[in-house]
Amino acid sequence: MDYIAANLPALDFDATRNFYAMLGFQCLYQSDVWMMLKKENLKLEFFHHPELDPKNSWHSACIRVQELSILDQAWRNLDWSAFPNACITEMQQLAEIELFCVIDINGSLLRCIQQH
Repeated sequence: MDYIAANLPALDFDATRNFYAMLGFQCLYQSDVWMMLKKENLKLEFFHHPELDPKNSWHSACIRVQELSILDQAWRNLDWSAFPNACITEMQQLAEIELFCVIDINGSLLRCIQQH
């Protein structure tokens, strides 16, 4: 099956893998320069970026799911205290989409969007 995967920077692969493991992702592949994570049909790929400044990151990806409220509740109920630089926003209803956002430990923005 053909697909496109989001490609995001990671300051530290171990820390990034641990953060995404909290969200239910498993590591499919990791080298010194590349890492691939998967959670069911969701795939994220990361490139090593040792000079990344998470506070000034402009990287982002969209995660489109069939049951946004289930994902929102599952992720919102996690213990985020181990990752103080990461956060999850409240659910928002915009003109055409319903979404919530996650900012990961690398400063990347994940827009989680209800698939219609």
